Amino acid sequence: MDGLARAQGDQIQLIDTDAKSKLPKSVSSDSPSDEPVGAELSSLHAAQTPTSSKKKILGTKSFSLRIIIILNVVFAVCITVPLILTIYLLPPQIGSTGAVATDVPVCSEVGLDILKKGGNAVDAAIAAMFCLSVVHPHNSGFGGGGFMLVHDHKVQKSKAYDFRETAPAAATSDMFPDKQSVYYSGKSVATPGWLKGLWQVQKNEGKLAWESLIEPAIDIANNGFNVTADLAKVLRTKVDVSGFPPLLKKWFVPGGQLVKEGDWITLEELGTTLQAVAEGGPQVFYNGQLTDSIVSAISKAAGVMTADDLHSYSIVTRDVITTSFQKSIVATMPAPSSGPALLLMLNILDGYNWTKKEVNKSLTYQHMVEAFKFAYAQRTLLGDPEFSKAMSNISDVLISKGFANKLRSKINNSSHPSSYYGPDLEPVFDKGTTHLSVVDSEEIMVSATATLNLFFGSQIITDGGIILNNEMADFSIPKFNAAPGSQPYPNNLIAPGKRPLSSMVPTVVYSKRSPCSLRMVVGASNGTRIITGVAETIMNAFVFGLNLTESIERPRLHNMWHPNHTEYENYTEVVDGVEMKKLFPPHIVSDLMKLGQTMMPVSEGLCAVQAVMKNNDNIYAHSDSRKHGKAAWFGP
Repeated sequence: MDGLARAQGDQIQLIDTDAKSKLPKSVSSDSPSDEPVGAELSSLHAAQTPTSSKKKILGTKSFSLRIIIILNVVFAVCITVPLILTIYLLPPQIGSTGAVATDVPVCSEVGLDILKKGGNAVDAAIAAMFCLSVVHPHNSGFGGGGFMLVHDHKVQKSKAYDFRETAPAAATSDMFPDKQSVYYSGKSVATPGWLKGLWQVQKNEGKLAWESLIEPAIDIANNGFNVTADLAKVLRTKVDVSGFPPLLKKWFVPGGQLVKEGDWITLEELGTTLQAVAEGGPQVFYNGQLTDSIVSAISKAAGVMTADDLHSYSIVTRDVITTSFQKSIVATMPAPSSGPALLLMLNILDGYNWTKKEVNKSLTYQHMVEAFKFAYAQRTLLGDPEFSKAMSNISDVLISKGFANKLRSKINNSSHPSSYYGPDLEPVFDKGTTHLSVVDSEEIMVSATATLNLFFGSQIITDGGIILNNEMADFSIPKFNAAPGSQPYPNNLIAPGKRPLSSMVPTVVYSKRSPCSLRMVVGASNGTRIITGVAETIMNAFVFGLNLTESIERPRLHNMWHPNHTEYENYTEVVDGVEMKKLFPPHIVSDLMKLGQTMMPVSEGLCAVQAVMKNNDNIYAHSDSRKHGKAAWFGP
């Protein structure tokens, strides 16, 4: 405000000086006057004073001129001061733009339609998530959980909503009889948070009526949709459909024949459930007509979750964590997400001060891979902050610039054994995940990631079409998901009510100093590969200067420290009739091998990124071709 006061003062002083210089000598404060000092200058007074006709006219003109000048000064002040106040105090004006990027074209359109009907980014995100629960039920839905970051760019404030699943009250680390039961049994089901999370976020942040956000999903479930390429691929290559329960077989293996891409199918049982939730809200799920069917399905599969677990579930609103990166702010979810690991990764890489010309240099990727290893090694310290008093301090250390500098000093032009990077702990994997990014015309930004854990979760489904997660497998279970010789994550052991560590990192990147400059909403799906995919996308856009499509589509690599090998994309796929090549540069692969990296080609996308980017009032949205997604947007 000091700068503003000075600006206003300078403006007023300039106007006063200017006005004074233009006054006729007869009325100038520092010029001789025919009037006595202190005499009023008025037409009445002038008429009573004997003067020549010329003097009367000059006096009248001088008075009129003074009035005109005073009015101009007042007008100028009235216009200038509010203009200065607007520039300094009000948020930047945002044009009529909006975008939604999801895994599925029809769901991106559903979200965009909500924006066009007057909903905000939160409304659009929730409508799109309900759509995804129908069209991509292998990834997310009622039986799962997730995270949502809501950023209001006008006031530059963010909220982090945690609706991650929780361990049932009766859960113990020794309740699994074998490894199969960790993934595919009633015991593998954690208490779902997806529906209560969407309800609470919409209640806090949304604009439209709740039921209006579910109507598009109800219509799609009841009237049908085309099987997507991703759903068809998962059914064909990622799951054993012979073990599906009857309702899943009815949907996806009708008459004993596996559905194919483009087939028209309906999920009417799920449509009925969606209708009940539209009318009754989350109460029907957590303490109502759907509760018994959920508990019954889990109980029949030897699970331990009860109605009390559903009754007592609550979401958590957390503070976002941030770091500075390339003169911007990166905001993401705190633990139990992997946000601290993402920020550590970016802090290490930011210290190299790379420019656009380093994008194709082998040493760039050598240092990038080494940074990945250090970040994943430190990720093993993360867990639910409600169950670890030290978690806040751990997170503060991980996202600090000093710690990043220390780790960067250990990076050189060679690879090292896993023990060099951190403790020998075993990571866990998840696949059945989806991400969406939304920006609306009021510059509300939403980054949301949801999951069932593995594809189709536990493969347990209620008679209302609710596919239940197998999120308990995301906890560290020493007996079954730790590799020989490795140790489980100390802060990620099973405890009643605890939330398992997640790879999800919904993220927003923006500038405080230049609000209209480059900003991005970004996130990804596909388990532990999410973190490197988001980091590489941010690097591509903010460091190497690639456009949004290039930033997402550029071939990626991934190293999660344990196992200590570097995966790189090396395949060609046809997407919507177009040949998409994901061939990581061979010369970089060869050079990395010479530096001691163990390189491993993969014949499918490492992860799927969805992002929306704005620069000034220009908006760009892109959904990763690796999952056959398509974004939707309007505006310049």
